[in-house]
Amino acid sequence: MKIIHSAITSPVFELVKTVEVDLALCDETWPTRFEIMRDTERQDFFRCHVWQLESFRIQSTFPQSGGTPAHLPSDHGIFVEWEGRNVGGYKDFVAADAEAALRIVIEDFREFLEHTTQEKVAEAESVQ
Repeated sequence: MKIIHSAITSPVFELVKTVEVDLALCDETWPTRFEIMRDTERQDFFRCHVWQLESFRIQSTFPQSGGTPAHLPSDHGIFVEWEGRNVGGYKDFVAADAEAALRIVIEDFREFLEHTTQEKVAEAESVQ
């Protein structure tokens, strides 16, 4: 599939694999999602987005009552793209298939975990 237009600057990517883990650091836990996207024209060309579920307090603007929002702020979970050390920024890379692409990303995540916690990731716990 291609979209040929001056405003389109990339190939068309499709979501081919999603995995999620709960990351617990410093008494906080964040669901962390890895989405592997594959170029629809090149089977060996991938992207990955890494997301963390964050809590935000949001104040809706409408409806209004007397010039101020009618509702109180409320807390919502919103997935935010993670661009941390060693993880994130997988805009375009080559891998043999979706499993190999995921292994590349998870290897960087493993290095992040080991650096952050000063604890080795056990082989049995690694994604294969």
